[in-house]
Amino acid sequence: MKYLKIDAYDGMSFFGGLVFFAPVALLVRTQAGISDGQFFLLQVLLSAVIALGELPTGYLTDRIGYRNSLILSQLLLLLARGMLLAAYLLHSLSLFVLEAVIEGISACLSSGTGSAYLYATCGKENYLPKTAHAANFGTAGFLISTVSYAVIYHRFDLKGLLIATVFSGAAGFACTLFLHREPHGGAAKAHAEKTGPAQLLLLLRDQRARRFTVLMSLFSVAWLLVNFFYAEILTQCGIPLVWLSAIIVGYSLAQMLAEPLIRMLGKCAKQSLTIFFCLIGGTVLLGFGLLHKPWALIPMMVFLPLLLDLAAFYVEEQQNHLVDTLEMENDRAAALSVMNMGVNLVEIISLFASSLLVAAGIGWCFGLCGVFLILSAVLYYGKAKAEGHK
Repeated sequence: MKYLKIDAYDGMSFFGGLVFFAPVALLVRTQAGISDGQFFLLQVLLSAVIALGELPTGYLTDRIGYRNSLILSQLLLLLARGMLLAAYLLHSLSLFVLEAVIEGISACLSSGTGSAYLYATCGKENYLPKTAHAANFGTAGFLISTVSYAVIYHRFDLKGLLIATVFSGAAGFACTLFLHREPHGGAAKAHAEKTGPAQLLLLLRDQRARRFTVLMSLFSVAWLLVNFFYAEILTQCGIPLVWLSAIIVGYSLAQMLAEPLIRMLGKCAKQSLTIFFCLIGGTVLLGFGLLHKPWALIPMMVFLPLLLDLAAFYVEEQQNHLVDTLEMENDRAAALSVMNMGVNLVEIISLFASSLLVAAGIGWCFGLCGVFLILSAVLYYGKAKAEGHK
């Protein structure tokens, strides 16, 4: 099939997933003299830069074009990786701060841009399959880096992991140079009228945009729980931590089922599928607060990321459809960035609340997130039905 071909965007996704130091990201900082508290503040700084830069970089992207924005994003990410290596070798807090800022700007430039680029180059019909297809390459890169990091770390220590990640960043940047330009000049094409920042902010008043932002925010919180607290879930249930690597590999493989599932469900109503995966994902999250047996928890831990991915893919597609409906195609990246601003703010709040989450009980935090996701899906269904959508 046409969209199973490997292209430059898939290569960019693959090398973007090759972050060899990811399993020991905290150790990279602490061995360079950074305290746990400073590491936390660096993560907050990264999220804050992304939140503040979403709208201006989205606006810029619609002027310079999606392809050019992705090239600039990957170049800055490569610079950030090199800066991280230098900060580790020099034990420099100021370089760690600069690295977080540069990485944040890179993330801003790619936020919404990848979605807008695929929507422009693949069209409405093929956007979802191609999105899942490219995501699978990122997952494959993540799997390879997760499996190989122990070998690299054993032979070359943390410096080897960082150098390997710099090389993968360089390869990712090289892939962007071979990206096809979006049709008809895409976002870079001159238009008689452009949507100004004030009009873009009006998106926040649109009920549909707010629903999408709420759902994406809940997905973000759920991923925060997965990334930070899966190990805690295992410990509380008496499951040895050595199982964590197997579970990470397992849920990564499960995530790769998204593409065939999306193709199989291609003729089903997209809004119904969005609601369905939100309900199932919310139920699984709720299960973490109610069930404490390994036989129940391990399958839920493996399949929750897949459910979150599927729901997010369908929401992102509907965000693009909303941009079309509001006739904001010329400012697609900026419009998507506006809808992502709320997601970034929720992520910052969640980072500050992470210590309180542990005190409240991790299982119940998963469960509360699940309740909110279920309620949001039910409200989404009611609103969609009232608006006459099928």
